[in-house]
Amino acid sequence: MIHRLHRIVQEVNRAPDIDTALVLITESLTRDLTADACTIFLARKDDPEVMVLQACSGLNPAIVGKVELRMGQGVIGTIAARAEAMNLTNAPAHKKFLLVPESGEADFPILLGVPIIAHRDVLGVISVQRAENAFNEDEEAYLTTLAAQLANSIERAESLGRLTTQQTSHMVKGVAGAPGMAIGVAMVLNRGVNLDSVPDKKTSDIDSELDSFRKAVSKVCEELMLQAEKMRDHLPEEECALFLAYAQMLSGGSLIDDTEKSINAGNWAPSSWRETVEQHAYVFSQMEDPYLAERANDIRDLGVRVLRKLMLEQSTFLDFPDQTILVGDEVTATDLADVPPDCLSGIISAHGSSSSHVAILAHALGIPAVMGVPNLPVKQLDGVKLVVDGYNGSAFINPDKLVLDEYNQYLEEENAIEQDLMGLKNESAVTIDKHRVSLMVNSGLMSDHTPSLRSGAEGVGLYRTEIPFQVRDRFPSEEEQYQIYRNVLETFKGMPVVLRTLDVGGDKPLSYFPINEANPFLGWRGVRITLDHPEIFITQVRAMIRANLGINNLEILLPMISGKAELDDSLFLINRVRDEIEEECGEKIGLPKIGAMIEVPSAVYQIDDICKLVDFVSIGTNDLTQYLLAVDRNNENVADLYSSLHPAVLKAMCQIVRGALDNDTPVSVCGELAGDPLGVMALLGMGIDSLSMSVGSLLRAKKVILSFSYSELTEMLQQALQMPDASMIREMYAGKLDERGLGGLIRAGK
Repeated sequence: MIHRLHRIVQEVNRAPDIDTALVLITESLTRDLTADACTIFLARKDDPEVMVLQACSGLNPAIVGKVELRMGQGVIGTIAARAEAMNLTNAPAHKKFLLVPESGEADFPILLGVPIIAHRDVLGVISVQRAENAFNEDEEAYLTTLAAQLANSIERAESLGRLTTQQTSHMVKGVAGAPGMAIGVAMVLNRGVNLDSVPDKKTSDIDSELDSFRKAVSKVCEELMLQAEKMRDHLPEEECALFLAYAQMLSGGSLIDDTEKSINAGNWAPSSWRETVEQHAYVFSQMEDPYLAERANDIRDLGVRVLRKLMLEQSTFLDFPDQTILVGDEVTATDLADVPPDCLSGIISAHGSSSSHVAILAHALGIPAVMGVPNLPVKQLDGVKLVVDGYNGSAFINPDKLVLDEYNQYLEEENAIEQDLMGLKNESAVTIDKHRVSLMVNSGLMSDHTPSLRSGAEGVGLYRTEIPFQVRDRFPSEEEQYQIYRNVLETFKGMPVVLRTLDVGGDKPLSYFPINEANPFLGWRGVRITLDHPEIFITQVRAMIRANLGINNLEILLPMISGKAELDDSLFLINRVRDEIEEECGEKIGLPKIGAMIEVPSAVYQIDDICKLVDFVSIGTNDLTQYLLAVDRNNENVADLYSSLHPAVLKAMCQIVRGALDNDTPVSVCGELAGDPLGVMALLGMGIDSLSMSVGSLLRAKKVILSFSYSELTEMLQQALQMPDASMIREMYAGKLDERGLGGLIRAGK
């Protein structure tokens, strides 16, 4: 059963469009279940309550596209409405049965139908029919399992088909990652580690592509021969023979010939190689013999080896469009660093959520981002015109004139709002009843500095030191870190600058320091890593304290503190570094203020103990929300469950604030909630008077503060804490903004 399931799913995933995919499914099911007929109904995009017959096998093909059933109508509509399977030995006797004239189904009274469901939405129904012999439990289980696996494959095939037929204004929906809107051209980056992500491209320089491909193949062949020689003294001859077999496959034959044929047809070398490898691997994977089927993995491994060399040949010079929309299966911080800042206009990623690391960086850069787009046809998007709407998490592929005109108008309206807000940059953030709020910026990129100062920021509330680590292929030296920290401390001289110690792990990997864990967000990350590697921590703290000499605006923030022991160890090392530098420079050095990030539930309940050891605490709402709600903030499948306005999160933050105030410890918020106009209202209602956010959010936050009294916000929070879910809380706060004519702060232009 498993082999048959995998075969059908693989065939559908390789289909160029939805019609081909559906024909493959109906033909395969008719054969595998020895059925006489098979039908697939899919919900209409413009009216999901209507199911349309999209494919059939064994029935009159003339009825395809002409039969429509509403939810609850007929047996098929009933399966869809109930979202459950039906196994009938006499379908015509069922009270809901509707005979489709001239279909031929009257000859097949035995029916098994199952719904196709993705993320609670019924996409359609698959049914099989027979003249005799009822479908047994195993066959029902098989069809149910297949339908569950095919949901995403069908969506992908439909999306791909729309793109390849150049249908205009094809909208894809994901998660709102970072606010804003942009119109630009897609750029798909691939670092040669994933065949699936190699974009399709055409080429006019066939000779150059052939040359690149042959050089890459030659280099891999040489490496394989050397590996075989090196391993002869350590491995049996049959194991070494694998390297020689790989080299032989690259010396000629269909792998090479088919790739060169594709290049000669005008396709660039990487996508030609990708297609050839996928075709050959697929042939092997369909073989019944397990040994031969396993060879599909060998071909894919060989494919990646050549691809790495080929991408090195291809990516020496990348030509980024003026309005680049960065597109990928999983866009990384390194990808962002590759794009010139003046070219980057937007981001679309197949994976991730609004609180994933790249979305947070996009927010900091003021770049709209759409994350977690299911079945995004990444390979076909390079060079395609796109519209990115980071407010509602949607994007338009090949937008038509109407869509472009609409979004150009939105962009004009958004620019007008931004210009209006710029008039507030020199005003203090004070509520109507004179309650003063400190507004600072989250930073981590050199390009952040000038916009931050122009926005009227009162300092840096969070400097993400991991970014200089992520964009290198090694740990930065103490001197390199010193120069980075000195620059930001001098730029904001006279204002506080909070440098967070290295916070990697989870969704912030280092390519040169791999961490492989089954559950990285509950694993080795943040201060846990740097305390286990004190040489990394000490080097970083030395660079920070040295950079602060003569400026004296440094504050150090420790991430992922889960208890007193981690604080004790961190403070011991910081004091030791301070003593060392004092000895080196021969003068007394004041210890900078030390703070702890409160982002782990255990820290919430130990807030009194933590406050006794530090000078300030800063609430990291991104991770605190993730851990309290048990929602992976990078997982688009549960993105709708993630909300920092959840009553449990608000109540936890209230407890933190009470604990901090009881100990006379300043408390601030540096998570993304601090830059959300609705979040600003909730946080001020708790008594928090220091917020740090992306520079693009600062003036919007200031506008909110200037428009309400502290007493109003306190009262609103009490109402929010009585509400059972985040959607009601968000709606309540949004309504209050609308009453003041500030709805545009949440969603400019639309």
